[in-house]
Amino acid sequence: MRHSSFAIPSAAVMMLAGTFTMAEAASIHVRPIGIELQAPAAASVLTLTNKGRDLVTAQVRVFRWKQSGGKDILEPTRDVVASPPILRMRPGRENVIRVVRVSKRPVKGEESYRLIIDQIPDRRRKGVGVVFAMRYSIPVFFHDRAATPPRVSWRATRKGRTLVLTARNTGARHERITKLKVVTGKGKSLVISKGLAGYVLGNSTRVWRVKTRVPMTGVITVKGLGINGPFSRKVRIR
Repeated sequence: MRHSSFAIPSAAVMMLAGTFTMAEAASIHVRPIGIELQAPAAASVLTLTNKGRDLVTAQVRVFRWKQSGGKDILEPTRDVVASPPILRMRPGRENVIRVVRVSKRPVKGEESYRLIIDQIPDRRRKGVGVVFAMRYSIPVFFHDRAATPPRVSWRATRKGRTLVLTARNTGARHERITKLKVVTGKGKSLVISKGLAGYVLGNSTRVWRVKTRVPMTGVITVKGLGINGPFSRKVRIR
């Protein structure tokens, strides 16, 4: 069974139900916001602090993270586990989640996972206000010493008013892209993301589809910020 990942940022908010008058949501501080380990290291921890005023209960799960057809795919896995699977976070208290790769298979290249932390709504508060459930999606990577760094190439096509921008990573390790934009030959900019645009996993492809009225023909320049700093690539629209 496959689960499509709808949240690449490290936190996403989903309103669950109700046409109420108040809004209340837990404020959970997570550190670090990502985990990267080089084999033979296989364990790390996350610390969560409940900055709100109420008890928060959350479910913790780990999914294998892949990219197919330019999209993020999350699949159930037993290769990496998180403990405890259920957290009851009291206000002001620190809570530790231990993340361990339990698979006995050696890491080859880089393995990518997502640690998903879902707040479980308190049904007893139904009718008091709008109940929000917080979803935190934390990237987790395990790589070997020989894993090659990211090598990303770009491709652009135009379909009507939609610009289709494709990043292909032929390296073994992931690329993290922020502040992604394209600049036309006439100097007009189309901002795709002011913050985190997404990840291009090792030996994978990531696609962005952006509706725009900005004329896109000829050669454009793709700009952004990767793990190793700013990049600028000229791409011919096909």
